[in-house]
Amino acid sequence: MENEIQFDQVQRPAGASTCSSCRGALFDSYYQANGRVLCERCAANIRNYFQSKEGGVGRFAMAALLGIGGGLAGGAVYAAVLAYANVNAALITVLIGWLVGKGVRKGSGNRGGVEYQILAVVITYLIIGLSIMASAVMMMEGKHEGASLDPVKVVIICIVGAFAAPIQSATSSLFSGLITAFGLMQAWRITKAAQVIITGPHAIASVSQVVPPEPTTPSALPSPEPPPTPSA
Repeated sequence: MENEIQFDQVQRPAGASTCSSCRGALFDSYYQANGRVLCERCAANIRNYFQSKEGGVGRFAMAALLGIGGGLAGGAVYAAVLAYANVNAALITVLIGWLVGKGVRKGSGNRGGVEYQILAVVITYLIIGLSIMASAVMMMEGKHEGASLDPVKVVIICIVGAFAAPIQSATSSLFSGLITAFGLMQAWRITKAAQVIITGPHAIASVSQVVPPEPTTPSALPSPEPPPTPSA
């Protein structure tokens, strides 16, 4: 967060007669936040919102909850494709990273930051691994119809395998490794810290009208000199 206090007089941008947030009228001065015109009160509210550390634990918990929810939705699709279509749809890992990143960012109150980026990457990685293990379990059940698998063992295998499965998949296929890395980068990129730059106060100045110069009439032009007469 940067707050550059400027008391110089600048021209008011188009549409700056009202605050873009509360729609209140602007009279003597205005502020700008990432190009948006604001009144003093709304600028202070935005500054306090992004600078306040209050409720950080709750936001982090909400970010984790929404990130896991989005990741499970994408992971279910990934596991089903792996198990029933019998294809390595590694591109779905990009969808998982996007869903996790969006969920974490929403839970953070659109603040983002390094802690939320790490959270999003960890969730994305584990969801990818869990999806791979879940697909393996589903394929085992399909091969052994009628045989029941121990639920406790299945849970343990999925949890333990979630840590190793993405690495194993990446080492077995370069394409899968690159796509998985891109999915993790997607989660990291979406949850980067919000950059809000507030400038002001700027004094409102009326936009001066530029008077175009009067066109030069032909009568005002100097008359051309006559050509020299040849000597006899």
